[in-house]
Amino acid sequence: MTLAPTSLRARPRVLIVGPLPPPLGGVQLLIEMQLRSRLAEEFELQIVDTSKRQLRWAVETRTWRTPVYFVRDLARLVRALVRVRPDVVIVHAAASLSFLRDSAFMFLSRVAGAKVICHYHGTVHAGFPSCVTPSGRRIGRLLMSAAHRIIVLGPTYQEQMARAWRRRDIVWAPNIADLNLFGDDPRPSSPPWIGAGESAVLFVGRLSAPKGIWDLLDAAPLVLAKYPHARFVLVGVAESTSREAHLRTEVERRGLRDRVTFLGPLEGRDKARVFLASSMLVLPSWTEAFPLVIPEAMAAGLPVIATAVGAIPDFVADGLDGFLIAAHDSAALADRICRLLGDDKLRQTIRQRVRRRAAEEFAIDVGCARVAAVIRDVAPAR
Repeated sequence: MTLAPTSLRARPRVLIVGPLPPPLGGVQLLIEMQLRSRLAEEFELQIVDTSKRQLRWAVETRTWRTPVYFVRDLARLVRALVRVRPDVVIVHAAASLSFLRDSAFMFLSRVAGAKVICHYHGTVHAGFPSCVTPSGRRIGRLLMSAAHRIIVLGPTYQEQMARAWRRRDIVWAPNIADLNLFGDDPRPSSPPWIGAGESAVLFVGRLSAPKGIWDLLDAAPLVLAKYPHARFVLVGVAESTSREAHLRTEVERRGLRDRVTFLGPLEGRDKARVFLASSMLVLPSWTEAFPLVIPEAMAAGLPVIATAVGAIPDFVADGLDGFLIAAHDSAALADRICRLLGDDKLRQTIRQRVRRRAAEEFAIDVGCARVAAVIRDVAPAR
């Protein structure tokens, strides 16, 4: 029997379950990039959008709307399973109690006859499902049993989660960045928020204590005492308007108003321009998985100063791509910022290295190729 040409064969149907923008968080951006990657050429992609469409991070807090959202998303999934009849369902899952919802999506998809891939954005230090406690590991094994394959964010997670959940089918795929946003021009013209001779120390993310924003404010006076031309640029919003107002008031109280710039939430080319106009990215988070801002910073040629938490040490080499520090250590954060501000040659060396790494490791099609390999592995032959 003669096989039809590949171009004429039906492509495997893949249903992606996860949030689309708005808002533009890390998972939303990743899914958006997947939908316009080569995955869309090789597979027939459909989406079940679970976004709550809220700008601030109140979406991370359980409210009375939580069960309403669950019923809404479950109904959307049922309709998609009936309409699309997918060969493969990819569920983008996070840690915390929301994983109960995600595991329900996985079990339902499996009952519907689809192969299930869990693209897990959680960490080994998450409280639920836990990889640390015996009961947490048992719960994790039970809830993950609905998945035929699991994708995690880095090789350390692959090893530790495989051991915790007693699975040999866990693979890793890193977060990715749209390199086209950052272009080939090394630096754009100076934006209005930075003065002549100033160097921007960039923070991108939720303006909250767990992201290390207060540690950065503690480090700022130590940096400014040595490099008064430093400007601390904050991109993002706090969890609520009241918390953001408190943060801005505290910046005033500490006498930092003239050296701290709040740019609010930025995305796409607007955010890329801020990366390109900055001297470094700081990421003093207390906990992280593998934040998407690291591939973005590398695409922009920025050294990264980050805490050695989560999968970050898998991708940021201390002294080569920037610096790794301990969480809560504002003195170390200030010291590394000063080292980069005072060494143009080091920043240029790191810039060349991380831009090369971004193209080789974090481009959209490079990261999505790992996901495509998992889909091919589980998809039924056509």
